[in-house]
Amino acid sequence: MRALALKIKAPQVSFRRPLDLNYQRTLPLPPPTTMIGLAGAALGLSDFQIWNGRRGASLRKIKVAALQNSPPGKAKDMMTVLKVKNGRIEQRSPYFRELLFNVDYTLIYAGDDGFIEDLIVAFDDPIYPLSLGREDELIEIVSIEEIDLVKGEPIFRGTAIPGDIREMEIKLPAFRDAESRVKLEPAVVENVPLKFKVEEGYRSPIKKAKITFLPYSLEVKIADFGREVFKLHGRNFTWMNP
Repeated sequence: MRALALKIKAPQVSFRRPLDLNYQRTLPLPPPTTMIGLAGAALGLSDFQIWNGRRGASLRKIKVAALQNSPPGKAKDMMTVLKVKNGRIEQRSPYFRELLFNVDYTLIYAGDDGFIEDLIVAFDDPIYPLSLGREDELIEIVSIEEIDLVKGEPIFRGTAIPGDIREMEIKLPAFRDAESRVKLEPAVVENVPLKFKVEEGYRSPIKKAKITFLPYSLEVKIADFGREVFKLHGRNFTWMNP
């Protein structure tokens, strides 16, 4: 298995939490399907090809992980949805959306040797514009690096891990020394899609799993984690998807 690390920056992103409607909170990191969609755009695959087609078969098997390299800025934006019926505006529905500003992520992909080679080429010269979240939230690729999967330890911050942290044995926080000051920011636990099916232009989840999104400011050590953990540039990560 080969792996690549994609360092990216973006002025603005938002990853809507699955059950939010009028007030759309954001996840702190892109979920697995967003990362897979990003890779599909680089490869020039349509939504149907990514989730249903033969050309997306290797992409659907890929492992993904994400790291925050710095804490993002946060804001709220009010928008209005216009509901049209019979060619006329029937209703205006305002909603609030959380935004992340000046994000700095490392996105990690692992899979079959040949496919990772194809993905490195695709990210270097993508076929479609690359965005995280909505289509207009474009990203800048800072670097593309093939990496070795070096064994790490289950001490995490600013990343996403599979499972519900509330059901894990946590040493909280992972103090560096007795004088350390710690900012306690809550983790986000969501039941997010891992795969979709696309029928008649509509996309619906066919597999979901709970994932814990850890903020950059909170470091935890997990006892008896039971999953592979890797290290990249001094930071630990694990695969979000099984």
